[in-house]
Amino acid sequence: MIELGILLATIVALMTGLKSIYQRVNAVDTDEFVTAWASRFFGIPVLVAAIAYQGVPELSLKFFLIALPYGFVVALASILIAKAYKASDASIVTPMFALSPALVLVTSFLILGEAPSLKGVIGVLTIAVGAYLLKAREADNLLDPFKKLWDERGVQIILAVILLYSVTANIDKIMVEMSSPVMWPLTTYTASSIIMIPIMMKKSSNWKKEIKTDWKPLLLLGILGGGAIILQMAALELTLVSYVISIKRLSIPITVILAYIILNEKDSFKERITGSTIMIIGALLIYI
Repeated sequence: MIELGILLATIVALMTGLKSIYQRVNAVDTDEFVTAWASRFFGIPVLVAAIAYQGVPELSLKFFLIALPYGFVVALASILIAKAYKASDASIVTPMFALSPALVLVTSFLILGEAPSLKGVIGVLTIAVGAYLLKAREADNLLDPFKKLWDERGVQIILAVILLYSVTANIDKIMVEMSSPVMWPLTTYTASSIIMIPIMMKKSSNWKKEIKTDWKPLLLLGILGGGAIILQMAALELTLVSYVISIKRLSIPITVILAYIILNEKDSFKERITGSTIMIIGALLIYI
């Protein structure tokens, strides 16, 4: 029987894949800074409704002392990601995200003392390899992203973001245990959305118009994101961080399959499905 935490992480992957497809169809032309802000801001009502049902847990001063700088870190990561894609081609920047599950294996052991089984480690690494192969398909050479590490500013920036995320994933688990799977994301979503307002206003000249025009798709993106983050935090409370982060990556093959079925995106589907299949095999190793 599949562990509950793994099952929740799988639902998160499905919701993230659906969110990606919906964004392609309905908010593809929306500025990335507006989308980044809206995905958090419009997720807050979902989290508020959930906390109203669940109740506010008892919180310590330490909780808020961690939450505020964490909000700045999330905002900083969003800015760095935008800068990375501006500095270098997506074909060599995007594959680097595949390193995330492997890095979380290390950081979760150092920070939380979490040690997956050998089968689990192989599953996590298999997912990472599959994600890399899938994302590196547009590069001239499969090793290009790593070859460019020393001379491409965008690749260097995104590597810093991935290292940052490998730490924050573990902080998420600590803070969920200190509060609740709803209270922690509500706090961080609120803090990061407030912090990102001046950034959005500076970087997006038409932010008011875009929000007014695209508020409906942005609202649904926020609702999907808010629901997914609650389930993700609940999963972190129940199972290993490395497993949750790795299973969440299944959103990539889910997006590939849905794009083929719904959007009729058939270009390079065979190449994409190869990496996707490897990721699914890795997930099965974690499931069983």
